[in-house]
Amino acid sequence: MLYLADGAAAEVVPGSRLREPALLALDGLVVSAWAADGPGGYEDYLLRTHGNAWGLWTEGDEFRFDATTGLLESLSVHLPEDNLADPGALASWLALPPVAGVPRRTDQKAFATDVAAERWCAEDGSVLAGLYGPAVGVPAEPLRLRVTDEFDLLFADGLLVGWLLENPERHLVGPADETLDAHPPDPDFAVLLKQYFDLVDHPHMAELFEEEAPEGRQLLAGLRERIALDRGATHRRAVLAKKVEDLDAQWYGSA
Repeated sequence: MLYLADGAAAEVVPGSRLREPALLALDGLVVSAWAADGPGGYEDYLLRTHGNAWGLWTEGDEFRFDATTGLLESLSVHLPEDNLADPGALASWLALPPVAGVPRRTDQKAFATDVAAERWCAEDGSVLAGLYGPAVGVPAEPLRLRVTDEFDLLFADGLLVGWLLENPERHLVGPADETLDAHPPDPDFAVLLKQYFDLVDHPHMAELFEEEAPEGRQLLAGLRERIALDRGATHRRAVLAKKVEDLDAQWYGSA
């Protein structure tokens, strides 16, 4: 038995998967794999599914289950703004082969969830992860459950402790994007995305950007210059470039 949160029990249905791929959105800081809402929109979707949202809002990560089958149908997890300091903290998870499957809940009661507290990105940008609590070297009874392409839910001792997204640059979408960009992987851009996550963490925001420190603006400008738009996955590169430009305008304006 697995638990998405306290009292939210689920069983694994091996081999099943979500219909939608995982999308990484820097606006809103979310990773989502969301089934089409349909003609009735989100309100009707809430009626056709059950999960941990009350009304139209939940403070935690969101999980929606089909009301008939009980299978996980959609999810949306928040991306933390704090970077995990220990680069080796996820080594045991990365070495663990993913198991394909999705959770199924027969209990339709609403439940409360948290959001991940820290994020981690591999040096080469190949993996992005969120952890709900302190990382442990060797998790107890670990399960890396692959619910859709390249996106896993991480369970230790049956409890959800984090999530993991492989090749995050391939999953990056802009504010108006509803599908993944078909361009092949761009390893150089993956490193730039990692540098972005390194730059926009809480310490930098508090010490540099919110204080409008000149060196902060120089760091943003340096990253923007490295995001060449004439090579690689140009659309995904343009998404990140625009985000950096927007943050510069937000923090520094015309200064």
